[in-house]
Amino acid sequence: MTSADRADVVIVGGGVVGCCIAYYLTLGGARVTLLERAHLAAGASGVAAGMLAPQVEAPFADPFFELCLLGRAEHAPLAAALLEDVGLDVEYRQTGILRVARTESERVDLQRMWRWQSARGLAAEWVDSDDLGTCEPLLRGVAGRLLAGALWLADEGQVRGPRLVQALAMAAAQRGARFVEGTPVVDIARQGERVSGVQTPTEVIESDTVVLAAGVWSPDLGRRIGLDLPVAPVKGQILSLRGLGKTPRRVIWCGECYLVPRPDGEVVLGATEEEGNYDARPTLAGVNRLTEAALEVVPAVGSFSIDGFWAGLRPAAPDRFPLVGWAPGLEGLFVATAHYRNGVLLGPLTGRRVAEDILHGSGLGELAPFGPERFDSSWNAGPSVTDR
Repeated sequence: MTSADRADVVIVGGGVVGCCIAYYLTLGGARVTLLERAHLAAGASGVAAGMLAPQVEAPFADPFFELCLLGRAEHAPLAAALLEDVGLDVEYRQTGILRVARTESERVDLQRMWRWQSARGLAAEWVDSDDLGTCEPLLRGVAGRLLAGALWLADEGQVRGPRLVQALAMAAAQRGARFVEGTPVVDIARQGERVSGVQTPTEVIESDTVVLAAGVWSPDLGRRIGLDLPVAPVKGQILSLRGLGKTPRRVIWCGECYLVPRPDGEVVLGATEEEGNYDARPTLAGVNRLTEAALEVVPAVGSFSIDGFWAGLRPAAPDRFPLVGWAPGLEGLFVATAHYRNGVLLGPLTGRRVAEDILHGSGLGELAPFGPERFDSSWNAGPSVTDR
């Protein structure tokens, strides 16, 4: 067993959260090594639709909603910085989302959202059934009149998840970060009550801090050191479609599915919710569920062609909020996982706040209420690198 070059921080997991943390750590001058068991964006980040949509499902304002609004605001400046740094367009677009109501009860719920979000000063506009065709051509005529209206949320956006991960990795590598793909971490090395690095099948990589950002696989490593992370998979399946000249103008979202038009003409149809399923292969039942839901709302998609279909495993805590904070009883181990359906949305904010806390001990700010200690009162935050 050999020992690789020492790092200030080792990150386990090459999804959007891990790569965001690596990016912001390198901006602060840290020596970073990131290890990914497969390839970058191999998990949920690689198949996510990439919607930046805190408003579309929020029934009321709470700390998590405020966190998600801040997360959305991080993307535009980050996309501009990455374009300047590495010349890669991550396809950030403020496209807006049209949240349609299929029934009278859904209309009542959406109009309640419209009222409180408008009072909050957020961009939210009600669209009556007769006007849906003007807002979205695919809902002209009978298709729109069969719906009960829609909530137009102009500030919602999207980004291409795999391109975001790629750009973050390129920018971090330019600043000296080391990315090791196809290499699982088999254990977390420790000296007493302090982590000292990680162990792969071939080497030990020493570091002051280890960040566990391995998505649904984070609990496996946690258990090796006696850390119980309540994270389980929620499988999501999506389809890639081509509209043959009739792609949606807007993102269309209903209770059972969404249609996300991409700049290159692709239309993403997603996504299922399958609890506790570790099988990342798409299924006929999942494809059928999505196609039925899409055809009910937008009949025109029946003529779309299918380019492919995929599935991903979202890491979820029991309360569906992230787990971000220092691990209990083991100095130098940071947990950043369980972002569920909000990994792309919250990745940049998580990355920046985690990097600031590791480098300067500045705390997690808006993320502080979402630490893993909420599941066990004996869990305490650990010190920062600068404290050590």
